[in-house]
Amino acid sequence: MKIAVIGADTELGKRIVLKAEEYGISVVCCVENFGSLVGSGKLIIKPYDTITYKDLEDCHYVVDAKSFLEIRKFSTDLLPVWHLLEILKGSKVKLLEIGSCAFLYTDKTRNKFVGNEDDYTLDDEQSVTDRLSISAFRRLSLCKDVKWSVLCPPLLLDKHGYGTGVLEFSDDVLSVGLGGDSYISLVDLAKAVVELLKLVPKDYHCVCVRSIKK
Repeated sequence: MKIAVIGADTELGKRIVLKAEEYGISVVCCVENFGSLVGSGKLIIKPYDTITYKDLEDCHYVVDAKSFLEIRKFSTDLLPVWHLLEILKGSKVKLLEIGSCAFLYTDKTRNKFVGNEDDYTLDDEQSVTDRLSISAFRRLSLCKDVKWSVLCPPLLLDKHGYGTGVLEFSDDVLSVGLGGDSYISLVDLAKAVVELLKLVPKDYHCVCVRSIKK
């Protein structure tokens, strides 16, 4: 398998690159600036909106670790995902977005997104991020010219913890443990990306993943 990682210089992106190579997956690292990079594969340094299909044509998947995780850094219309959808249109290359728990459903009735729950919103900044994420996901959902999937973390994404290494995948409903835990570390999320790719994610579908306590 060969993948390209958009945002390979982000904290999650670097972990995805290393974990993928550990699993024997060939990785193309896509970054805008030369900086703290990892991995031994091909390196593409250019603005994300200038990446071409030719840069990615020999990949099975493009993993976007930038658009939703850093959505506040972009104008909504300039998220890398929109350019990726344009250049991958009608091709065999699939897109895996690293999403947000904001557009996971709260329960099996699938009547409400997590980001629409008043009890969930932590502060005004979080509320804005959630609204942007939900809006972008709804736009993504309309796209049928590219085979895409979304992997979403649960409520708590721990950027500093080591995690447990034990994962539970679910569907587009927020995954919560019996004790009310809904947690994953950045380390475990990177592992989840690679494991999901090996399982072959369902097209046009969201998957939630959380760390399981040992």
